[in-house]
Order: sequence, then structure tokens, then C-alpha cells
Amino acid sequence: MIDIETLRNLEKEEGIPKEEVIEIIITAIKEAYKKQFGEENAVVKVNLARGEMRLYAEKTIVEHVTNPVNEISQKEALSFTENPKVGESVLIEIPIRTLSSSAVMAARQVFMQRIAERKKEHLVNLFANDVGHIVRGRVTRFKGRGSIGVSLEKGNQTVEATLPFEEQIPDEHLIRGKEYDFYVKEVRAGDRSPVIILSRAAPDFVAKLMEREIPEISQKIVEIKVIVRAPGERAKVAVFSKDLHVDPVGACIGQRGTRINSVSKAINFEKIDIVRFSQNPEIFIANALSPAEVKKVEIILDTKEANVYVEKKEAPVAMGKDGINISLASKLTGYNLHLVEIEEGEHNEKGK
Repeated sequence: MIDIETLRNLEKEEGIPKEEVIEIIITAIKEAYKKQFGEENAVVKVNLARGEMRLYAEKTIVEHVTNPVNEISQKEALSFTENPKVGESVLIEIPIRTLSSSAVMAARQVFMQRIAERKKEHLVNLFANDVGHIVRGRVTRFKGRGSIGVSLEKGNQTVEATLPFEEQIPDEHLIRGKEYDFYVKEVRAGDRSPVIILSRAAPDFVAKLMEREIPEISQKIVEIKVIVRAPGERAKVAVFSKDLHVDPVGACIGQRGTRINSVSKAINFEKIDIVRFSQNPEIFIANALSPAEVKKVEIILDTKEANVYVEKKEAPVAMGKDGINISLASKLTGYNLHLVEIEEGEHNEKGK
């Protein structure tokens, strides 16, 4: 007998359709038959409405039987079919309850293994759609090599994902039992369960947070062109508006900085510079060095470099702490930037 309620529970709790469970059961019973009889001529028929499953041995009708497991004589076949002919096949029912204990054990092992494999596949497929998106997860444990275990839930399914050390924001201390936002970098099959790799340090994490907090981005009015990031310190985001009436920088910052502050709060209050994108490299470079005021940009096309002229008082701002501002501006624009200090109100240039 097939327990219909068990099939429904597997479908509801494990996400495995009952049709697939039945196929797994059929495979397991065939394996039991093979274990006992050493042949692969088993046929399993299912009547789901009645909750019945029957096992048959498919035997070929022959004149002289040499292998009784998969052959039957014409005379014996008369008990199972009318007018048996040599070369045809006939089904002989074998009561499942008569299978040996070792055969039943083999069937149970096949069933459990296939169900476990299907559960793993289901979980991988379930969470694969989250790659490139933000998920909410609860910190559960601190593992080896500085990685962190994070519990993710979807429907009635729960899995443990991993936040590797290199994907964490430096100097951020996540609290066990507390929920945080995470960016899903990768989902793949593992030995026993899905491997889900999370990040809080990826530049794309900032992009998805901005998409969530800023309607103009989610509505594709404002486009994020480039993001660079020194996690835990600073990020620079180049934005462009497809609508001339929408200021991309203002839309991202929001009134009194409310929008960008919400994004910053989600990444441990990391500083975020919103930069107006331009196809003109001189303008883009000047914008990228914000909040410093740039007087002049000199492009060196052959080497993809640029000399950036600022007054002395602006030099520390342009450089940033430990050079972080000019370093991120270089990555954002794709130019190797060299800072050149000039005296206030003068045009004399001094290389730095």
C-alpha cells in the first residue's frame, strides 16, 4: 500500500512532487527485485487512486527455459495469458511482501538516498533564483577560518548559508541571533546540502540596496553605471539619469540624505559618494574626486592616465584617508590619477 498522506507531506515539507516520490519508490522496488533475483526485468505498476503498488516479473515466452527468472514456457504462460506465443512476454506478479529482508533493505537505502538527493536539488533550485539579490538572514554561528553561518528561510525550507571572512565588512561585528541583509553571490550543490555563499562586501550589494531604497533606480529612471568599494571605509557610485528632468545625484541622496543614509546604515555606516556620470572623462574624473574641488583635469590618452589639479587646501580631501578617495576615483573612472597641487588663485603647477 502507498501512504498518500506521506506523499503529501513529502511534497509539502520537502518540496518533492508526489509523482517524483512515486518514481523513486518504483526505482527502489526494482532495485530490491534485482538484489533478490539478479535480473532487471521487474515491472512496477501503481494505482494512486487505490493506493496500490504491484510488482511483476516480465518474462519472455520460450520453448525451452534456460533462465527461469526472465523466461517462461508456453505451458506455464497459459496460467497468465490466453494463447501465449513464443517470443512474446508476460507479466508474473510477485507479492512485494515475499521479498527478502536484504532486498527490502536495499530498497530502503535506494529510497533514502534518492529522496536526499532530490531534497538537495530542490533546495539548490529554490535558492538559485536569489543569486544576485538581497536576502534576509539570521546569524547562527561562527565557523572556522573566520566564516559565519547564516540561516536562510524560504517558505517552509531552512538552510545554512556561509558568509566567508573575505566577504565580510572589516571591523563589523555581527551578532549571533540577529538578522541582517546579505547579497547572494553563489548557490551550488554540495555533498550533503546546498552551498550558498553570501557577501556584505561586494559592490553589487550596494547596488541592490540602492535599488531597494531609491524608486528612481528600481524604476530604471536612474542607472548605476559603476560602483567601486573599499568595504568598511568608502564606496563611490556613478549614476546617470535617463530623464533630463531627474537629477540622478539628488534622487540617490534624497531629502536631507535620507535615502543614501538608509543604504549606509545597512552596510555598517560606510561612507557612500554619489558621483554624476559623464561620457566626458575630464568631467567624470572631476566628479569622481568629490568632495574635493578640482580645478583642471589633463588626460594622457596613451597611458590611460590623468593629471588632476587641485589647490593645496583641497589636496587632503582629494587624497582621502590613506589615499582612499583618489584610489577609488581611479578605479571608478578607469584612469590612473595623479594629484597636482597648485597655489590658491595661481596657475603655477607643482607635481606631487
